[in-house]
Amino acid sequence: MLNEKNLEILKEEFNLIPDKKTIERVNLWHKMFLEYNSHTNLMSKNDTQKLFEKHVFDSLAILKWRDFDPQKKRKILDAGTGGGFPSVILALFFPELEIVANDSRMKKINFIIDIKDKLNVENLKISYSRIEDLEPLNCDIVISRAVGTIKNVLRLTKKHIKEGGYFIIYKSKTLESELCEVNNIEAEIVNYKLPLKEDFERHLAIIKM
Repeated sequence: MLNEKNLEILKEEFNLIPDKKTIERVNLWHKMFLEYNSHTNLMSKNDTQKLFEKHVFDSLAILKWRDFDPQKKRKILDAGTGGGFPSVILALFFPELEIVANDSRMKKINFIIDIKDKLNVENLKISYSRIEDLEPLNCDIVISRAVGTIKNVLRLTKKHIKEGGYFIIYKSKTLESELCEVNNIEAEIVNYKLPLKEDFERHLAIIKM
């Protein structure tokens, strides 16, 4: 939950100081996530012990990109959102953003529907479909985390990005080899580490379309 330690990490790592309402909603989300995950697999039980360090803070790493302004109205598609990372986290922290959470697995979507309804997350839209079957969504940003390779995810999602928009994918050790598979593409790379005891280096690959 957003205890004193995690609030300090938000401040130090992301210059983010959530208000009381956001803290309450995030803590309720945390409770609902653990409860749902106890009977329907959203992530491994071991990962829930580091839910904020490995997943919430990773979702917020987009704040480390210098051109990302969470107060600016933007439409963001999260392709293959899974348990709601980063879609639900971004929607809870940044109400100015219009977030579309897409996934083709109903057990994941059911949880996100529950979160949207019970927490009244008005800026969170839900898309239950294979990403390639959707009509173009004309988004400012498409993001993807823990879904597939840069080449494959970009191929499936680029139709949803408006001209001048961005494709952003979260990556770790495979970043360099995956970028070599994509021809004629220049990516801005943002490097960061998660607040874990082990050395857990992560990257954002940002491609302007």
